[in-house]
Amino acid sequence: MMNTYMVDISIIIVNYNTASLVKKCVESLLNQRNIRAEIIVVDNDSKDQSVTLLQAFEPHIMLIANQENKGFGKANNQAFRKSRGRYLFMLNPDAMCLSDLDLFHIVQFMDDHPRVGLAGTSITNNSGQLMTTVFDHYPREKQTSVDFSHLPGKIASVLGASMVARRDVFEKINGFDESYFLYAEETDLCLRVRQLGYSIDYCDQVVVQHVGGASEQGNPREEVMRKKKKGKLLFYSKHYPSSDVVKMMKHDLKNARFHLLRLSLIKLIVGLNKNQEIKYKQHKVSSELAQHFLNSRK
Repeated sequence: MMNTYMVDISIIIVNYNTASLVKKCVESLLNQRNIRAEIIVVDNDSKDQSVTLLQAFEPHIMLIANQENKGFGKANNQAFRKSRGRYLFMLNPDAMCLSDLDLFHIVQFMDDHPRVGLAGTSITNNSGQLMTTVFDHYPREKQTSVDFSHLPGKIASVLGASMVARRDVFEKINGFDESYFLYAEETDLCLRVRQLGYSIDYCDQVVVQHVGGASEQGNPREEVMRKKKKGKLLFYSKHYPSSDVVKMMKHDLKNARFHLLRLSLIKLIVGLNKNQEIKYKQHKVSSELAQHFLNSRK
């Protein structure tokens, strides 16, 4: 029996404190042509005017207003369960489509490539410069004994700010791993898509403009660093042998301690410039997370 879908594509946006940007995002999606689409926005308990602003778009969008910040992956899964499209287009709230045929081209690309389980798009920053959105290896893959060469396709993962997945593939792998709160969850998703037997690809005909990091604006840099490194550490722990991860963390701890000592001496003698302060915080976070990981293995 053939599946019958109400729409060609479901656009899922997870929003957190990006009121003015998510407005532009939704407007760019409502202007799309030649496509049957639905827009689902999950607001993760924003403290700005996001919900009020998004309510103005109803009933043209489905708004899910959470009473807590559930994280990126869990909120995407939440929207997926409400969706009806045969494709899922996951777009960051600080991104926007630049053409009114972007969704049409995304669906056309996926229709033409049936063995592609998930695909990214071209992404530019506010200055129009193309960003790196395609990766041919996984984080620190060369430091592990895992061989991914048997997996389909040459692309390991794509940037999660703008990506489309087949509904049936997303469903078979149970969507995002909700153990991730923010960062590295799209890398994990891409790997599991390939493990299912589908390739990851790149639709360069579609160009999305992305501000980047809008939901983290105002948060301490050290806190953002910690979230990113924790996401990657979860990825290592899930997909790499434990012995390899232990070696990585021992290396990180040794390296971080060396640089912290070096930068502490510089700070004591002449003080640190802005870049050195950032490096100091990065090494401090690396040291804390590596030490915590190694202690948990004792």
